Amino acid sequence: MIVGFLTRLAAILLLIDISVAILSTKIPMLMKSGLWAAAHEARTDICMWLKSLFLIIVGAGRGRSLARWHKLRNRQDECGLRRHR
Repeated sequence: MIVGFLTRLAAILLLIDISVAILSTKIPMLMKSGLWAAAHEARTDICMWLKSLFLIIVGAGRGRSLARWHKLRNRQDECGLRRHR
């Protein structure tokens, strides 16, 4: 629950940060070096931008919290389904 609680806020802040990075570095590169050079340099930024947009829309999702994972892990321990190393 703690990890997923601030997912949308973190995604909004990252979206703003990546948008500024793209506008300040990749758009001038597009004008100077052309489409292919700018697209090559911007691919990571664009992927991060799209992932942030996805997280803003969808959020962390139900059942993806640490509390749920811990509860499932304890249940597996009780049933003897998990192997111990």
